[in-house]
Amino acid sequence: MLNGYRIYDADAHVKFSPAMWKTLAPEFIAKRPRPLRVSDGADIKSTDGWLIDGRMEPHPFGPGTQGADKPHDVLVDFGASPRNAGSFDLSKPDLRIRDMDHFGIDHQMIFPTTLYAKMGFDPEFEAAMYRAYNRYIGAQCKFDSRRLKWSGLLPLRNQQHALTALDEMQKLGATAAVVYGTVGDKLLGHSDFNFIWGELARRHLPLCIHMGMSYPPFEALCGSRLEAHAIGMSMPGLLAFVGVVGRGIIDRYPELKIAFLEFGAEWVFYMVGRIEHYLPTYRDDPGMKDLPRGTIKDSINSGRVFFAPEAEDRWLGHEIQLVGDEHVLYGSDFPHGEEREEAATRFIERTELTTPQKEKIFYHNAVKLFGEP
Repeated sequence: MLNGYRIYDADAHVKFSPAMWKTLAPEFIAKRPRPLRVSDGADIKSTDGWLIDGRMEPHPFGPGTQGADKPHDVLVDFGASPRNAGSFDLSKPDLRIRDMDHFGIDHQMIFPTTLYAKMGFDPEFEAAMYRAYNRYIGAQCKFDSRRLKWSGLLPLRNQQHALTALDEMQKLGATAAVVYGTVGDKLLGHSDFNFIWGELARRHLPLCIHMGMSYPPFEALCGSRLEAHAIGMSMPGLLAFVGVVGRGIIDRYPELKIAFLEFGAEWVFYMVGRIEHYLPTYRDDPGMKDLPRGTIKDSINSGRVFFAPEAEDRWLGHEIQLVGDEHVLYGSDFPHGEEREEAATRFIERTELTTPQKEKIFYHNAVKLFGEP
């Protein structure tokens, strides 16, 4: 607990680590991510990364640049602290519990690093990496399955891979499934993915749409980390909102729950306004199928769409007024380096929020989404 509030952290992470692909299928071992270090990097900020599909990820400049997770976070040979590395990659779950206790976090929903959004262009390799990650995180969270919850990566480029991964992650104890804002260059609302919505609804497994540079054309636009965060990693979330909410998927599957994580929430004003502005004129168009039955506001107030604002969002009170205080989540983003670990304290300090609203944001809404821990 923190200052009397129970905390269910709806968005925490594990950092990229070789421990995650120990069960990788043999035919993909040679392609596994490998740690790299730039030997003459005195004039650049980032000197280490992973070799993924022939590219260094993350890389410090050029198209697709981003920070993400580096070998020096988890590998002692690259300078990682043994005390922190075991918590960061969950290789020592007891150290993660230690860190949760330090920040007053009772339960934590754990997601993979956003580097998994950039597994290259081979659907077979991507699916193999996703499933290896799921096996790893499922095993590590068994250390304390009540406090350590996890969301399994869902490989959507191939239907059979997706269904097999879904079966496997549920057997391993996943509480949710996670995808990024697009599946390569396809919207989540694309007909290729119609098969998954009913499956998730039938299994009562919520879908979490997480920030990540999943849409390849955006990479060419991003030559700095600022552009990467503002465009390449965040904009796919808006594409996901159009693809899922704008296509009426929430209406058609009344058991389906969806969360938008780490994009902030201020964007929701623009997207709701834009779609609702055009929606009435499209209802009479025979070429426009699968539109929402009601308004977009009806969809986001359905009790099944959740958002995770930043603690410093300037319009937080207005966001809550729009989406409803039962649809707002708290996420620490631990252990990433943007100082969100103290976000709970900042939420507590928000004077426009009532105590019951804070209790919902910190705990009850995550229970509505993921179930009792």
